[in-house]
Amino acid sequence: MARQNETDIIRLIQTILSEHEDYWKQERANLKRYRDVYENEFWSSSWSTINSDMIRVETADCFSYVEGFIASLFSRNPAVVVGKDAAMIEGTPELAQEVANRFLFDKREHLENGSRLGLIYPCSFFKFSPQQSDDLLERVSIRALPCWEVIVDMDASSWSSQRFAGHVYYLSLPEARERFGNKKFNPIPKEDYFKATDKKYSGKIQDLPDDYLYIKIVELYDFAYDQVYFWSHNYAQGEKLLLREQIPLRTYDDQPLSPIVPLYYSRKPEKPMSGLSAVARVYDQFYEKNILRTYWANAVRRDSRQYLYKEGSFDEEALAKITSGVDGAMIAVDEESLAGLIASVGVEPISTNFDRYQNYIEQDINRGSILAPFSRGEATKATATEITALAQYSASEIGKLARERDGAIEQIALVYLRMIALLAEENEIATIEVNGVPKIITAKDLDAKFKIVALDQSSTPLSEAIKKNNLVQLLPILQGLGVPMSKVKEEIIRLYDLPRNFLEEEVQKEAPIQPTTPPEEQRDIGASGELPAEQLAQSLLGGK
Repeated sequence: MARQNETDIIRLIQTILSEHEDYWKQERANLKRYRDVYENEFWSSSWSTINSDMIRVETADCFSYVEGFIASLFSRNPAVVVGKDAAMIEGTPELAQEVANRFLFDKREHLENGSRLGLIYPCSFFKFSPQQSDDLLERVSIRALPCWEVIVDMDASSWSSQRFAGHVYYLSLPEARERFGNKKFNPIPKEDYFKATDKKYSGKIQDLPDDYLYIKIVELYDFAYDQVYFWSHNYAQGEKLLLREQIPLRTYDDQPLSPIVPLYYSRKPEKPMSGLSAVARVYDQFYEKNILRTYWANAVRRDSRQYLYKEGSFDEEALAKITSGVDGAMIAVDEESLAGLIASVGVEPISTNFDRYQNYIEQDINRGSILAPFSRGEATKATATEITALAQYSASEIGKLARERDGAIEQIALVYLRMIALLAEENEIATIEVNGVPKIITAKDLDAKFKIVALDQSSTPLSEAIKKNNLVQLLPILQGLGVPMSKVKEEIIRLYDLPRNFLEEEVQKEAPIQPTTPPEEQRDIGASGELPAEQLAQSLLGGK
């Protein structure tokens, strides 16, 4: 049953939008700090109180912190395994798998950008949208979205239990007219989230070309009533809906499906849908380290040789010779107690407390990161046993993040297959290569209930390295247990991602050859009852 009263729908949208904007307006200052410290723009924030005359220094610790996770989470191209559901007989899982992996292979950059957003900010999302193309498999695009653009039901305990979800975005005036018809819009300039102000645009709107004019749209999916609403305050003063229809994207059992896929690497236990930033956990340490390094940089520049001399003891020419040094500075004083004619000004070294404090900061950063120091390329004095234990711990913790990534990849593959099946016209076909052989794909091949599982199943570069090392160490034990070496070789080829023809050559080599037995009178058997070496070699070579 759908909502019938348009006024109630608009009131609902305005209430949800107001709560969404108020929440992210309060978070804007914090999110800007996280972005600035990642982009090495720490001192650009207006809240910093350091004297502007001081030399400012900042480190790239936040960048290496985030990119360390990215490098650990993406070792190969993302892919999925598609299987048929036991209760369904429609569809072709093999073709669906090739179609999904073809899409994921081309979208690795978007997936990595989404992961960066999910680490810097509390969460991130991926949004699907149709696009024009003659190729059926290219009619869907995807892009990563920051958290403040996506409306979520903060009261929900999980993404699947939400009552609603939405997307707030700007649409250029030509695109709005193409999408919703030639309506009378009140366009506005596009506003950046981090530069948003309550002031209205002071210039003349008519002086801007249409491509630089936008309308702000709320695309809200009402799962409770199976409806999607498009609304904008820039149309009819917000008193009318731009569009209202049943949610077009459906699951195989005809349930509404959102084209938005979430990615949460961390969550607040009491409020899972709000997410938790990975950078926020160690931001204070980044702040302290930048402050400390800035203080040191200015202290070093003040660490110069300076001298005192009795005024009147030297004429200007003699004093010029004395002060001809680059870093020498002569300061005239009228002090009777000055010992000698010239005395050096003592420069106290920086307290060793700062060194100890920096060590504490580094330790806090390392504790806030689940990556062991050696995995970031840092030299340590740990023993081999300690390194192995740390590697296994890091692989386990990174595996948790990888499972979140895998969940997003699996949902992306599902939404993509459902959208292709939805956008395909009747009897439309596409061609894809499967194992080097072109195959014809129709919508019926993809319109089915599939089981989709991420291919690497949370494997990471660190965990893969541990598996490889363990296998090499187990080789003598496996031989002692009588495991066939052909099986061991097959596992090595799989784990190290070696060419499969290595295994095929081994199979051909081990295949028994049955030589034809010549007639009794033609056989030349030696005294030992065995064939002579030359004849045996010829028989093994197939009689060549």
